[in-house]
Amino acid sequence: MTIRELQRRAVDGIKRHALLMSLDSPRAQAHILTEYLWSEEGAETAALHRTTSAATPPWVDKLAANQLADEQRHAALLRERLVMLGARTDRTPPGLMRAKLWWVERATAPYMNAFEAGPVVVLLAIAAQLEGTGVRMFGRHLDVLELHRADDPTTAVLRQILSDEKRHAKSCAAAVERLVRDDERPMLDELRDRIAMIDRAFGVTISVVFWLVIAAHAAHDRVGARGGAL
Repeated sequence: MTIRELQRRAVDGIKRHALLMSLDSPRAQAHILTEYLWSEEGAETAALHRTTSAATPPWVDKLAANQLADEQRHAALLRERLVMLGARTDRTPPGLMRAKLWWVERATAPYMNAFEAGPVVVLLAIAAQLEGTGVRMFGRHLDVLELHRADDPTTAVLRQILSDEKRHAKSCAAAVERLVRDDERPMLDELRDRIAMIDRAFGVTISVVFWLVIAAHAAHDRVGARGGAL
């Protein structure tokens, strides 16, 4: 088994256990949905917002506009669910998430003018990676909910989001393929490897922090429930 596969399994196992702990904890559920809100309004949309320029093909502008509209709809669904849980929706993203995005931008900066189509190639490659990560994230959570809480309102929200995220990941990847010349493909492979490496490097650390936070919220709600029953 490769290191990459071990990392993938570790991240999946840690996060699935955290998701199971969250099922009976409103605080933990709210924390998870807040993280999703950050990704919909920040991490995933940041690159797409920057794709528009005078040199960008109209079909790329249309793709970005459609996906940004979807992300705004996802954010509205998540905010509505957070309000139902009595949670705040104005918290800032955690340092690890900001650090990951900073590292991605720093590592991909040398490629911004390396492709004939321009920086849009790099920005769409970043978006494709983040959308792919989002597909795994939402898919994992939906698996847990459909097995244990199929009728929960969050389950319906995630079904809608996951369907769009799968389409987004494919569209961004296909757009990159369409924009890159054959002689630029080795450089594209190098770019993708760099982005994926950073995504994986943060995976286990973010997962462990995620588990610890969810465990703390779940413990708090258990203590509160026992206190209320006395």
